[in-house]
Amino acid sequence: MSAQPPKRALVLSGGGARGAYEAGVVRYILEALPDHLGYRPRFDIVCGTSVGAINAAWVAATADQPGKCVQRMQVLWKSLVFSEAVKFSYGEIWRFLRRNLLGQRFSLPALQGPRKPPHREGGFLKTGFFDRIVRDEIPFHKIGENLESGLLDAVSVSATNIITGQTTVFAHSNRGLPPWTRDVRRVAHRGALTPEKVLASAAIPLLFPAVRIGQYWYCDGGLRQNTPISPALRLGADRVLVVALRGRTLEERVTPPPEMLSRYREHPTQAFVIGKLLDALLLDPLEYDLDVLERVNAILEYGGEAFGEDVFVDRLNEVWRAHRGQGYRVVRPLLLRPSEDLGALAARFARAQPDDFWGSLPLRTMSKRALEAEGAAESDFLSYLLFDGGYTGRLLEMGYRDAAAQREELVAFFEDE
Repeated sequence: MSAQPPKRALVLSGGGARGAYEAGVVRYILEALPDHLGYRPRFDIVCGTSVGAINAAWVAATADQPGKCVQRMQVLWKSLVFSEAVKFSYGEIWRFLRRNLLGQRFSLPALQGPRKPPHREGGFLKTGFFDRIVRDEIPFHKIGENLESGLLDAVSVSATNIITGQTTVFAHSNRGLPPWTRDVRRVAHRGALTPEKVLASAAIPLLFPAVRIGQYWYCDGGLRQNTPISPALRLGADRVLVVALRGRTLEERVTPPPEMLSRYREHPTQAFVIGKLLDALLLDPLEYDLDVLERVNAILEYGGEAFGEDVFVDRLNEVWRAHRGQGYRVVRPLLLRPSEDLGALAARFARAQPDDFWGSLPLRTMSKRALEAEGAAESDFLSYLLFDGGYTGRLLEMGYRDAAAQREELVAFFEDE
């Protein structure tokens, strides 16, 4: 047995405005949990995808200043104003129509020289507000300093390479990257975390424009990442704290109440379908990955009981290292999930807002149709877009409250035994 303490990882998933819930959880861990532990908790590895990449970058950049971390995260998430944060991109719609329906490419006259490729392209919403927050608020240079000082072992964000279809993990670690998967659909690149990499991870397809990094275009990392916990495991985590952004369990979702079935006798609207599609892309893989982790843990534990722990694990890992580059080990997970349905909360909040809340006519029309079609009972679609302090503030409070409810599990997670 190694005398080294376990490596603890924080895994933050994607979900648009739902990411405020993650900030509430982080606040409890860094602000209140030290009183129960007797010391400040530490994350050795921080991994994020989509909006989780933004939160992960902030946590990694402020690892030496936990007070600043939680205070500024609270301010930023609570001060959001929907009409300022979310704006319809008429120019991108026109670009889409010209390129895909009229077959016209955008180019400048030859006398003006070649057109410089845009930094972002492809989404129907403007992202200037979020671009400025990521670039101006997150001190990216501090990530390298925190790695050098030993406050962190590694940090990663995941994005999808639109050209190749590969899930790309951008990882920053001073120890070099361990052997990665031999699955060509997943690659890892070592290097300093940058605003471009974080924004690329958070670029939900069709909604937020993709980001160009080098020769490739990248979008949301949840699009093809079927194993969202994998980066943390490959970077050496022995314990993973996973913050999910879906309230209901799988069993609750596959047995809908009768009133829901009665509402959808006809085919659901496009807003409803898009909301469920986003759930499938960004939220469902996390639950599946946790199930796989629990099964692997069970195989290792039961195999050890049957054949002897050292013999079974050592022999098994000899084979696995030859095939996948790394062996297996028991990894202890802790899952925190919302105590309420965030789609239902979004619908209640949106229903109470006046027309001028939405800013532009397209967004107002879209939100009203989503609410009317779904009977105002839930709106997964709007829960991704409601970047407004009135909604995100409630998620912050819920995240803090839910983390407090699992105080004993969190204390055990951070103890070395």
